Amino acid sequence: MANISESIERFILSTMGDNDSVDISRNSLAEYFSCAPSQINYVLDTRFTFDRGFVKESRRGGSGFIKISKIKHSDSNQMLSSLVIDSIGEELSFKRMTQILDKLISDFIVNKNEKEIIEAALSEDSLSMPFTIKDKVRAKAFKNILLKLMINDTGEKDV
Repeated sequence: MANISESIERFILSTMGDNDSVDISRNSLAEYFSCAPSQINYVLDTRFTFDRGFVKESRRGGSGFIKISKIKHSDSNQMLSSLVIDSIGEELSFKRMTQILDKLISDFIVNKNEKEIIEAALSEDSLSMPFTIKDKVRAKAFKNILLKLMINDTGEKDV
């Protein structure tokens, strides 16, 4: 007999089918499976991860709706994927981040203006917090920026 996490994962995957994304409601799923919403969060956090080929986005204005998207891998997405999974890790210094950004510029994945915006947002001065967590916060934020670049590279346009 499958555990509840496996059942929830299979349900979400079957709901997604051949589509590239699906919107789900944590509360509705929790009711359907007679479990706590935290169980749904657990499944989303462990089974629908970047390294498994998914990106999750919270949808505003709708009581606990989440959009789960399959990552489409173009050449630039493959590079970004490799960076997020293999290179960045749990901590990222400002110097290392600028080296990565320089590589992304040379490969035409980001432009100079985007690089400067990212550097300004994740600079030592912008991250006014204890030194012990600054590189962890920078790594997480930078990964999220790269994920957003990957989503936008799929051809979907914001309206």
